[in-house]
Amino acid sequence: MRRLPIPTRTWSIQPSCGLTASLGFSSACCRNLTRHRSPRYDRLKKWSNTWKACPTLPRWYACSLHHAHNGSPMDKTLQRLAHFVHTARFEQLTPEAVRECKRRVIDSVACAAAAYPEPFCERLRTFAQQSQGTPSARIWGSGAAASLEMAAFVNGTMLRYLDFSDTYLSQSAGHPSDMIGGLVAVAEAHHLSGKALLNAIAVAYEIYCGLCDAVALQPHAIDQATCAAVGTAAGVANLLCLNLGQTAQALSLALTPNLHLYNVRCGALSDWKGCAGPNAARNGVFAALLAQADVTGPTAPVEGKGGLFGVVEAFDWHVGMRAHPLINDTHLKYHPVCYHGQSAIDAALKLRGSVEPDQIDDIHVETYEASFRVMGSDKQSWHPTTRETADHSLPYTIAVALLDGKLTSQAYEPDRLSDPRTLALVAKVRVSHAPELSKNYPSSSQTRITIRTRTGEVLSHLQEQPKGHASNPLSDTELASKFIELFAPLGDAQAARQTLAILNTIEQLTDVSTLVDAVCMPPAP
Repeated sequence: MRRLPIPTRTWSIQPSCGLTASLGFSSACCRNLTRHRSPRYDRLKKWSNTWKACPTLPRWYACSLHHAHNGSPMDKTLQRLAHFVHTARFEQLTPEAVRECKRRVIDSVACAAAAYPEPFCERLRTFAQQSQGTPSARIWGSGAAASLEMAAFVNGTMLRYLDFSDTYLSQSAGHPSDMIGGLVAVAEAHHLSGKALLNAIAVAYEIYCGLCDAVALQPHAIDQATCAAVGTAAGVANLLCLNLGQTAQALSLALTPNLHLYNVRCGALSDWKGCAGPNAARNGVFAALLAQADVTGPTAPVEGKGGLFGVVEAFDWHVGMRAHPLINDTHLKYHPVCYHGQSAIDAALKLRGSVEPDQIDDIHVETYEASFRVMGSDKQSWHPTTRETADHSLPYTIAVALLDGKLTSQAYEPDRLSDPRTLALVAKVRVSHAPELSKNYPSSSQTRITIRTRTGEVLSHLQEQPKGHASNPLSDTELASKFIELFAPLGDAQAARQTLAILNTIEQLTDVSTLVDAVCMPPAP
């Protein structure tokens, strides 16, 4: 038997649904009851016609998630997460949080636009033509219609492909913007407002980053994409105003089948490195849609037998506990490279003006453990043959920065990966784990580079925080410059500024389709 969501505010159901007494329904629940005319609505109307004067709740819909559809106890973690997702409202967001949500959309659209002409992204757009749905969402750039799940996957992969999107660092680390393609797709398809989208983004980030805070997944061979599946399901559940029971089911249906393997980020990296998070977002959308159709999942996927606690250790997955939303603590990138390489590139560029690359005899990179493990511990980092491996290689990206005075996506083209001068400098790079730098991680992402020249001169620079870190953020002007530069495949500078103006006022949009209209302009000739 389904039970009524825990009341979050008093909501007077209008006479049109037959109940005039003020009941403890959440506003989202009432919108579902009246908008979708579900069997639950019909039962409520029948009950209300009989018991109009009664201020108490009907017994069939009595009052918590403590037991689920089969009478089994629902674990407390799932209850807590579902209640947070279900009760989150745009009006609760601070102006700073709204600003950061908009900046993540701006950054994501820029990254997707830059990746639009890449052959791999073109193949995915062709693949997407096989998947249609009602309602549908559009593929960014081309404007082609696709199912919600496929739009989540393709748009998410485009924004992730160049490794220029945002990052969150904690016990686990990942790229929460992987979820934005899916959230925009659902908001567009259902003609929801910009405020609804921004609130859903904040909710999704809170679930994703909350899991990263709670447990180190990588030592258990679990990838960050797991966070994206559950976070996206949470955001979509909030967008679609699912009731509390459905919201819990969406989270369960997203978590249970989506424990992704960390192997995707080990050794020679494949296409799937950029697809893993967006694919998880696709699955999160699917989970929420299943829950909307009253499909049920396991009742204790976190704490129960065979649940997540059985794979990793027990942990406390808390959300909404800080003074500000966790999206405020995510980081934007200034360079197109794995986030663990951001401070290294900043350090290399600081040193470049003091030494000619041809005079370098040795380059010693000291960094924190996570950076060493991801970008400097595998022999493939000295011999990258794919862009996915190259943008996760400290030796390669530092060599390019020292040679070119910058790092751009063109550094990962096949011809550059085999360039003899670049590879000669790569061979001079040593990478080591510095315990004193690891002590400050994840609050700091420090890297020290020491260069010894042929004449014996020693140059060194310690980069405390990379540009784009939450404590060293990109200014709005710097983010606008990044957007205009990366938007070029879809439009000139004027078109970029027009799109940027829309993205900067998302909260004023009555229909997110307006946002997608701006991103689906014909590609520049």
